[in-house]
Parts: sequence; C-alpha cells; structure tokens
Amino acid sequence: MLLTSLLQSSYQIEDVPKPVFEFIKSILKGRNPIGVIYYGSSLWKQDLTGLLDFYIVCEDLSDWYQDQTGCYYANKFLPPNIEYHELNDDEVSLRAKVAILSLKQLRRATGLQSIDTTMWARFCQPVKILWVRDQAASQNIFRCLVRAVTTASWWAAFLGSKENKGKEFWCNLFSHTYRAELRVEAKNRPMSILENREDYFTQLLEAGWRGLGIPFTKTQDNRYIVNLADMEREDAHKKWKLRQCLGRPLNIARLIKAAFTFQGGAEYIAWKIKRHQGIELHLTPFQKKHPLMNAPWIVIRLYHQGVFKR
Repeated sequence: MLLTSLLQSSYQIEDVPKPVFEFIKSILKGRNPIGVIYYGSSLWKQDLTGLLDFYIVCEDLSDWYQDQTGCYYANKFLPPNIEYHELNDDEVSLRAKVAILSLKQLRRATGLQSIDTTMWARFCQPVKILWVRDQAASQNIFRCLVRAVTTASWWAAFLGSKENKGKEFWCNLFSHTYRAELRVEAKNRPMSILENREDYFTQLLEAGWRGLGIPFTKTQDNRYIVNLADMEREDAHKKWKLRQCLGRPLNIARLIKAAFTFQGGAEYIAWKIKRHQGIELHLTPFQKKHPLMNAPWIVIRLYHQGVFKR
C-alpha cells in the first residue's frame, strides 16, 4: 500500500511541459495504443533539447502495426521495436526514441521471473504515465510499474551486501544491470540516477521489502541490515548469473533486429551526426526509407567531411 501511494505521487504530470503532450498526439495520430510512458534522463533533467524516451503500450501489437507484418512479428518475438520521431514547428523542435510493446510483454518484462533486466531496471526509476486510453489502461500500466519496483527491490536485497545505506543498495543494483546489458556507462552513472532523489529511492526500497516480506532492520544511522540466509543469496546470485550471461546476446540480437525494423532510423542517425559533428546530411525520401542501402553513402560523406580524422 505504501509503495502504491509513493508511486502515485511521483507520477503526477503537471510539471511536464505542454509541447511534450503535443508531441505525443502527433506520434499517436491514427494509432490505437492504451498508454504512453515517459522515462529517461530528459525527464529527470527536464531537458527537451536532447532525445526524449517514450514507451508506447498496446493492448495488442496489431493495434500499432496495422499493415506492417514484418515489424509485427519482429516485435512479437523480440520486443520492443524502436522508432524515431520528430516534431518541428515555429515554437519547438523535439525528438524522441519510441519503444513499442504490448501490455502482456510489459507485464512479463517487469516481473521477477523475467530473464531480461532492461525493462524493470528502467521502470523502477522516475517515470510518468503521460497518456492513457481509459481508466482500465491506467490501472494495468500502473500495476506493471509497481511490479518493476518490486522486482528491483527484490534483486537489490539479494544482490546487495547484508548491511548498507539505501542508496548503496540501489547503486549496486544498477551497476549489476549495466553489466548485464550492452551498455558503456560512466562509473558514477548509478549515483547520478539517484541524484536529489535519494530519500525517495530509499522509501521505495523499504516499501518494496515490506511488501515482499523481506526481513530487515533499520539502524539509528539509517543503515539497513537485510536478514537473508546465505543459501538464499547464493541461489539468487546463480539466477542473476544466468541473466548476465544472456543479457548481452539479447541486446546484440535487438541491435541486429533494429537494423531492419528501426522506423525513422535514418533520421535518427542524421540528427545524431548533426548534434555531435555539426554536419547536415539532408537525406532524400529514398534514403530515409532505405537506410541500410544508403549507409555506404553516409560513411563516404562523413569521410570527405573529415570526421574520421578528428
């Protein structure tokens, strides 16, 4: 109950800038999902100049992929598919990386039995439910986010030390999840997630443990002693080792799939090049539609611009 109330208070959307909602409307136009989740560093930092991160949840993937059989099956067997979207008008320019998945996939990926750590590791961090189709959709998505935090708190207890501060349990957990993914992060990345939110994360941890019945005590100097048997910890570490072994191959498979299914991928690459190298590629409609076929052209263009010599 405490965990639910904590999350409900954090999911208020009054502080989300209005252009973000207009962006969502433009992305959803003509589609029939049940909800949109906003997450990532652009949300935490309230910075709209970078890349916004959205998850679009559908009741069924066919609600999004009405005439895209290949993308539908690619997402069905290896979720999520990724799309790149832009909104440009006289007042604002916004860009977003959009992940598509079904409610069933979200429910499975945020549970404790999930081999894939990426989903619950993201959704235990601050997120916003920006848009929902109806009250039932809101409740279903919210339950998944509660599951994500519960799953994270379980792993934090079993992978962490027997005694530590709340923030250290979280930092240790995020370090484990980064090592299980195909990601290169700065050593201080876990702490940056907790920055200015340490009390909130500590409250989540304690609420999650209480809900799971994990035995712990809190010392006068705000340290937690988790009372778990060594055999239970060893069993959890064996389960995590499996997730770590499979994590990178799973992410590599997603990258390969993205080469064929990343909607708007060419525009995304062009934006990244302009942002980091200052080079405008000016893609034609054909190049946008066939990014793999035109990849050599992009490489040659960058070579002549001297990018590889910098």
